[in-house]
Amino acid sequence: MNKKTDMNNSHTWYFYNWTLLGWLETVIKAIALFIGIRAFRFSVSSPIWSIPSGIHLFQWILLGILTLGIFFAIFNRWQNKEISSMIFVLFNNLGHWGMLIALTKNTGWETLPVFAFLMMLGDLVKITFLKQKNYTEKNIPASVFVWGTLFFAAGYALIGLLTWFD
Repeated sequence: MNKKTDMNNSHTWYFYNWTLLGWLETVIKAIALFIGIRAFRFSVSSPIWSIPSGIHLFQWILLGILTLGIFFAIFNRWQNKEISSMIFVLFNNLGHWGMLIALTKNTGWETLPVFAFLMMLGDLVKITFLKQKNYTEKNIPASVFVWGTLFFAAGYALIGLLTWFD
């Protein structure tokens, strides 16, 4: 069954049954997002604003690209009118923007690998969910969702791996 076969034409908000894998992804990513929000909270007291250099610059740019992707997901969730995913995408943005700002204030670097690892792990669970459910919406092939999520997972993996070269 495709995710929104019956709900695509609906103009009302609803809850979708995300199954165990969907909720597992949410829990894993929620831990990462808590780390991102906490990194931001600690960065508030830092008066430093700087663009990182070296490998940190590459990690910062890559996280910025992923964060912009998460930002644009808000519009998709709004169109889909699924309540759980709409709420989650807002927290997803808070966590990502929080981490990005923390890095710009030269804090949060010690938590970035954990944030990236958890987001990658969440995306790997999401890929399993997408494949298991043959997830699609708006007649977009299911493979587009798998490849899109794989792009994010690879981005988080690269951010985490680059920490070793710091």
